[in-house]
Amino acid sequence: MADNRRSSTRHAVSVVGKLVLEGAPVDCTIVNLSLGGALIAQTLRHPMGARCTVAFKLPTMDELIEVGAVVRWSDETSVGIQFDGLRARDVWALNEYFKQLLGGS
Repeated sequence: MADNRRSSTRHAVSVVGKLVLEGAPVDCTIVNLSLGGALIAQTLRHPMGARCTVAFKLPTMDELIEVGAVVRWSDETSVGIQFDGLRARDVWALNEYFKQLLGGS
């Protein structure tokens, strides 16, 4: 059994975003999201350790969440990224969004 080193609960989502990797912005869909990172559906492979930025909007905040990240793995269907660190307002917005997903108030 694989060692699961994630420190944040993952949530299945469908959030439109923009991934900037190697200077090229690409529209994307985030399909899995946590306070620690995201799984992004896309068809390009990216090298492990590559630096990137992802930006997306949530219904719990008016501004875009934009965060630096690093590629942890990639294949022909998706890329897994780990966030560098979220701002306090982004953590709040994500936690409120996760509550909505779980049917909380």
